[in-house]
Amino acid sequence: MTIASMRITAKTLIPLKSTTMLSASSADTTSLPANLKQMPATQAKLPFSLFFKPIGAQCNLNCRYCYYWNKPSLAGQSSEDELRSHGRIDSSILAAAIEQHIVAQPESNLPIEFIWHGGEPMLAGLGFYQNVIKVQARYLSQGKTQQRKTRAIKNTLQTNGVLISPQWAKFFADNGFMLGVSVDGPQKIHDLSRNDKKGRSSFERTMNGMKLLKTHQVEFNTLSVINNQTYSHGKEIYQFLKDYGSGYMQFQPCLDHQLDQRDEQNWSLTGKQWGKFLCSVFDEWCREDIGKIYVQFFENCLMILMGYPSQMCHHSATCGQQLAMEKDGAVYSCDHYVYPENALGRIHHSDMDASTNDADLVTQTLESIVNSTKQRAFGQMKSQTLSEQCKQCDFILLCQGGCPKYRTMENQYRHSHNVLCDGYQHFFKHALPTLIPMVSAMKNGYSAEYYGLFR
Repeated sequence: MTIASMRITAKTLIPLKSTTMLSASSADTTSLPANLKQMPATQAKLPFSLFFKPIGAQCNLNCRYCYYWNKPSLAGQSSEDELRSHGRIDSSILAAAIEQHIVAQPESNLPIEFIWHGGEPMLAGLGFYQNVIKVQARYLSQGKTQQRKTRAIKNTLQTNGVLISPQWAKFFADNGFMLGVSVDGPQKIHDLSRNDKKGRSSFERTMNGMKLLKTHQVEFNTLSVINNQTYSHGKEIYQFLKDYGSGYMQFQPCLDHQLDQRDEQNWSLTGKQWGKFLCSVFDEWCREDIGKIYVQFFENCLMILMGYPSQMCHHSATCGQQLAMEKDGAVYSCDHYVYPENALGRIHHSDMDASTNDADLVTQTLESIVNSTKQRAFGQMKSQTLSEQCKQCDFILLCQGGCPKYRTMENQYRHSHNVLCDGYQHFFKHALPTLIPMVSAMKNGYSAEYYGLFR
């Protein structure tokens, strides 16, 4: 998941202090509870998120493992046409989407989050986002209830960092944007796959962008894609990100699904490789960084063990709350399922005429799209297609079978168990003897780094 602001961490429950931690590798594995899969968990329904893709799949980089590279064809244009036209979302579609996103969110959802994604969303231009701020303010102030009038908006943006300039950084700071910066690690790792369209390294430009964000005190996290060439460098990647000021880290496994693969080289991880990477980073995190550095997957595990719902859609019991909207107003079930069969409808807007309607894509409000029977069925598919192996697994509470897309790597029409299953099991066996005492510490009023008192 590439959402820059989804952070629910132990720090929000118990103030954490900084002390040196023991390595999880020394934990006693006999402390695992026998009935972990039956531990209670809150499955509260979360407000939906919508990935706004104002420039579609256009990007200034040519990442070799990108799963989104072929999406412009959905709008009837080739990638080359898209890049030449630098087309972006029409102003009437944008205004309608912003208004409907505000209206469709539950009253309890504070703040209302707008997630700007791509491709590279900064290609839309600084003026585009300056207008976004104005449109958001206008519709927020026109809310039908007093509650809507007083609600706040939070903008997050996922970027490769190449286009960040002092002007952009100041804009982000002035308007409270939170950024996710895609960086895979030190230059020798980053340059394996994240070059521009001329084959040039993007590393220095990305690092310069991060420096500008820090200079202007813009909150950001990092997103690193881990592939079969980089999994063995977990400690090195973690330390690099830490040294460059990333206090919030997301690690995403690279899986080249047959529907998306773009390169002759297969970058996909095996389960064992993913497990090795997670354990390596976990041990490094435990040494001295609990309460200092947020690693999304680790703290998501802690939250689940504390009885909170997963903040990662991959590890929720159901999915369907992370939708994506392309620049033509078409809404899809998920950012990883932007295929014609997963199109839910097209957002209705004021400039639509008969020629805009698609025989296979009904125009409707965002609220009706989100609550449609088709989207609800998509969300339930995750639990309904769990393999028997998953249903009987001791770690089902923490994993929930992972992303459904990763269950169809070998056959897109048949759901098996997750291809990363071996890796997740390896990690849980390695980390739970440390995570469970952390939970005990927090429940008893201590900060998590004192878990050694509760072994």
